Amino acid sequence: MTNAYRVPPRRGVMVRGLAFVDDFMNWLLYGHETWLVALLKAIPLFLYVYFLLTYIPNYVYYLSTQYIPFLKFSEAVGFLLAAMIGGGNFIVLIILALWTQAARGRRGFGWSLIRALDFMQLLFVLLLMIPLLAFNLGGGSFIPPLFPLEGVVLALIAGGMGAATLVYLYLEFRRITRREAQAAAAASAAYSAG
Repeated sequence: MTNAYRVPPRRGVMVRGLAFVDDFMNWLLYGHETWLVALLKAIPLFLYVYFLLTYIPNYVYYLSTQYIPFLKFSEAVGFLLAAMIGGGNFIVLIILALWTQAARGRRGFGWSLIRALDFMQLLFVLLLMIPLLAFNLGGGSFIPPLFPLEGVVLALIAGGMGAATLVYLYLEFRRITRREAQAAAAASAAYSAG
């Protein structure tokens, strides 16, 4: 007589990483949160909206009117281009909000992909976009190239704070899920006991 039970294959690092990102984003987007977690979600979201609706159209305006030599459009054409880009970015924000809410509580490749894309956006905002905003706040610029010490230091501080935010969110995720797992185990033991 042979044993029909087969040991499931060990999942690779990539699959485990994607499963962790999916679980983490399920908690971050839809789970119970403390006021600090809510604050750490709201500020990057506000700055992301600000970046898409103001910085990107501003870059388009100046690139199309001053910095790209073969374009050199008039200010009116540059304004129209910036307004079109800003409107497109507003539509992108609506799509992001709708697909994130649509993925709530659903499992499957497509829904997990949406949460993974949201995670990539979170990394982009915390580690690249906010340091870029801090760099600009310190007087730094890529066009024309200006790298003052204040701008570089502010960008490094903002990047470090973004990394610290990710570490804190990870630790809070582990704490909350551990507590919920213990409560579920206790409820299961009480149910089986009678």
